[in-house]
Amino acid sequence: MVDYSIFPLDEEIKDKLAKLEISYAFQPIFYPNGRDIYAYEALMRPKNIGVMDLIEEFRIKNDLHTLEVATIFGAVQCYAKRGYHSYIAINSFPAESFTAEEQAVFDEFYADVLGDKGIIEILEYTALDIDKWQSKKNNINRSRFNIALDDFGTGNNNMMAVDIFAPHIVKLDRSLITDIENDVDKQEYYFYYRDSFHKRGIKVLAEGVESREEYEFLRDNGIDLVQGFYLGRPE
Repeated sequence: MVDYSIFPLDEEIKDKLAKLEISYAFQPIFYPNGRDIYAYEALMRPKNIGVMDLIEEFRIKNDLHTLEVATIFGAVQCYAKRGYHSYIAINSFPAESFTAEEQAVFDEFYADVLGDKGIIEILEYTALDIDKWQSKKNNINRSRFNIALDDFGTGNNNMMAVDIFAPHIVKLDRSLITDIENDVDKQEYYFYYRDSFHKRGIKVLAEGVESREEYEFLRDNGIDLVQGFYLGRPE
């Protein structure tokens, strides 16, 4: 479990964090060769409640900020304990960012551990506030982290979101990937997005790759990064 007590944060948020029982699993993200690891995605594993239920609980309380702090501090604590050196991809709400105090504490503990190896994955199912996003992006830029757009092709994460967030990586949702080797429509979408994003200098990551056939099609057709059970499960 994550130990939030070690962080000298504001007492109010420390009290909230102390009530959370959270651990993390990490799923590898591979280069196209399927062997070399580019990054690990940190996947929250709360005790006695599902991730989406936990998010909804905090959304109803209008307190996604606490969950944002819990997610980023917790994921990096677990990453550091495992001794990883690849990039770490961390799920994040687009309208939530650290306070100046929280950013200072995070930098004190983890700036040297991470360097520029952080990837902030923008989730697709929470509301966007442009002013809050700009504040968040400033923090991301100061930390020299990359931005990834999660679950592209679902919810709010579409081409407009690409324009707003200007990501370094776009993660194609598994709904665009499943059975792609046999689905001409999905292939046409894939080639269109691949070419559009490459022209903008954006890496394309395929999520939910679960078969050899899907992987080989993507590998042979210009994918930049691959993630899914076929190559590596969360551990």
